[in-house]
Amino acid sequence: MTKHFQRFTAPDAGALARDIARARDALFKAQAGEDSLALVNLAGDLAAMLTIDRREAEAHDLLAPLQSLAREHLAAEPAGWFFLAFGTASQYLGLRAEANLMFAQALELAKTQGWERLQHFVLMHWGRSLVEEELLFRARECFSLALAIRERLNDPRAASTRRALKALGELEASGG
Repeated sequence: MTKHFQRFTAPDAGALARDIARARDALFKAQAGEDSLALVNLAGDLAAMLTIDRREAEAHDLLAPLQSLAREHLAAEPAGWFFLAFGTASQYLGLRAEANLMFAQALELAKTQGWERLQHFVLMHWGRSLVEEELLFRARECFSLALAIRERLNDPRAASTRRALKALGELEASGG
């Protein structure tokens, strides 16, 4: 079993670094204002980028103190993306219980509010985390649900979901 199942790597590290710098600047400006939803949104975006850049500890430290603020905005989609980013950072830090809690919260929000794009992303991230926990049956359920949504939406990411299901099948066949 690999430590991180199909972890995403940015195709352009320089572009990611520039995006992180822009996001950090936008977050700094938002912290000076009074728009708490913008703060939740920008913190989630920055944390997601930091995690892609293998800086999940920094992402986790950014998001942890903002959880109660995110919970004030559960009817707004940025809260769902916030919990997804927090779950992913927790996953890569090995904080499995926290990751599962955050993924569950993000998925529940996505389902309740009808945010299908968020839903398929949460299912993919949670599925990869479940593979890492060797909970292969649950991972397959997540990937299958994500694939159904992606196919219905004609999302090109359906191909990556099929690759995840294939890799999962290979793990299952090898007894992993």
